[in-house]
Amino acid sequence: MTRGLNSLTVMLADDEPLARDYLEELLKGMPDIEVVGSFKNGGEILKACRADPPKLLILDIEMPGLTGFDVVKKLQADDMPSIIFATAYDNYAVDAFDLNAVDYLLKPFDSDRFAIAIERVRTQPLSDASLKGRLISASRQIQKIADEPFSPSADRVDAGRLAVRDGRETELVVISDIDWVDAAGDYMCLHVGGKTHIMRSTMKELLEKLPADVFVRIHRSTIVNVHRVTSVSSLSKGEFRLQLGSETSLKVSRNYRKSIASLLN
Repeated sequence: MTRGLNSLTVMLADDEPLARDYLEELLKGMPDIEVVGSFKNGGEILKACRADPPKLLILDIEMPGLTGFDVVKKLQADDMPSIIFATAYDNYAVDAFDLNAVDYLLKPFDSDRFAIAIERVRTQPLSDASLKGRLISASRQIQKIADEPFSPSADRVDAGRLAVRDGRETELVVISDIDWVDAAGDYMCLHVGGKTHIMRSTMKELLEKLPADVFVRIHRSTIVNVHRVTSVSSLSKGEFRLQLGSETSLKVSRNYRKSIASLLN
C-alpha cells in the first residue's frame, strides 16, 4: 500500500479487545490516518515499532508483560514516534501528564476528546529525546519515585559498575552488561538484558564512566556497546542500522557513522 506523504501512520496497543476495536473505529473516521498495527500487549507493539516506526503510538498504560511506560523506555529516543496514552489513572496522574506536555486519554473518552488528542499530535508533535524525557518524568511522578540530583561519587561504585538509584533502592549495574544507552532529557536509559534502568545524568557525565573502546556514540542521544552488535545494514542518506541480537535494532545517524567504522572493516 502506498502511503500519502502527509498521512499519519498509527500503531495502537490495548489488552482489551473492545478498547482496540473502539480506537480503530474512531481512527477510520478520520482523514489521512492509516492504522498500520493493532496489538494486544506491549511486547508485540514494541517489536513492530522497532521494525517499522509509525508516526504515532496510542498505548494503554496497564498491559500484561510490558506496560505502556515500558514500551517508551525501550524505544530509541532518536527514533521516537509521538505518543498518546490511554489511561484509567486518577487525577493525580492526569496532572503529571499535563505538566510534562504528554497527551493522554482518560478512559472512558468520547470521539470529541479523541479528535483533540489527534489534532494536537498533528499540530504540536513532540518527538525524540525531549518527548521521552517528559514521558519518563511523568511516569516517575505517577509511581511517586523521587529524583535526586546526579552525584558522580555516589553513582559510581567502582570502575566496573554503576550504582543506579530507583527511589529508596540502589541497583548495581555491571558496565560490561549494558547493551545500549539512550538519553531522554535529564535521564539516561541503561538497557541491560531486556531490562531498562533509569539514571538521572547527562550524556557527557555517563560517557566519562564508560570505556571508549567499547561504548560508542551512534546518534546524538544514543550509545551502543559494540560487543552486542550482531549485524550492520545500510540505510538511505548515509545512515546505518545496527542489530543487537534478535530483539533490538538501532539507527546510526550520518554524523556518527565514523564511530562504527571498525564494525564495517
